Amino acid sequence: MKRSLSLILSLTMAVVSHAQETAPAFTPNISIKWAPTGLVVGSLSLQGEYRFDRKHSLTAKIGIPVNAKHSFDYQGDNADFDMKATSFLAGFRNYLSRKREMRGLYLEPFFSYVHHSAEGIANSTLNGKPVQWNFTNDYNAFGVGAQLGAQFFVGKRFVIDLFFLGPEINSASNNFKAVDVSANNAIPWTFVESSEAEKDIRDFINQFPFVKNKVNVKVDNMSKTVAADFKGALPGLRAGVSIGFAF
Repeated sequence: MKRSLSLILSLTMAVVSHAQETAPAFTPNISIKWAPTGLVVGSLSLQGEYRFDRKHSLTAKIGIPVNAKHSFDYQGDNADFDMKATSFLAGFRNYLSRKREMRGLYLEPFFSYVHHSAEGIANSTLNGKPVQWNFTNDYNAFGVGAQLGAQFFVGKRFVIDLFFLGPEINSASNNFKAVDVSANNAIPWTFVESSEAEKDIRDFINQFPFVKNKVNVKVDNMSKTVAADFKGALPGLRAGVSIGFAF
């Protein structure tokens, strides 16, 4: 009887041990991630990835507009802006590691679209008179690029995706408008005031790389408005981190 029980117990342990050794490892096919860095520019960024073979997957990112606040220097005062961004990105990810699915270094060509809008206010002077400004900005860009990154798993399903070097080129347009909304708005600008307003707006735009000195500036004395438009190629660099779960 004892020999029979020992034999049964030994066989049971052997079967369990073999099942544990041969149980298939978790192989993810889909991941859903969130990129917190998108909140900086006013976007709630959600990412998805679908693996269709061992080394390749398709990726997509949708940016939902949320409000973000930023301040920039305008003639020694803070220009306070509310910003929102809508974006879409589609990529074809090529993993360089052959060991595990959806892990390690990758290279990802991508296509992207971004619409960014901003509204702000600031105070300054024109020809010694106090002026209150309303600013609006509207930016649109279509771009292509290549992302170098690395994806890691913590535990079985938690994913960390680092996209640390993603140069891109964009076909972009930007429309910036500054309107004098002071109490004496019914009185048109003088030549001196319009010239000073144009110079101040040019100085403000020159804070931003790649766009400075490339804008077309127009001044309307009657409506007390300065418009600065840009259209052309703009370089960019995509970087950040996303976290989520794989299934």
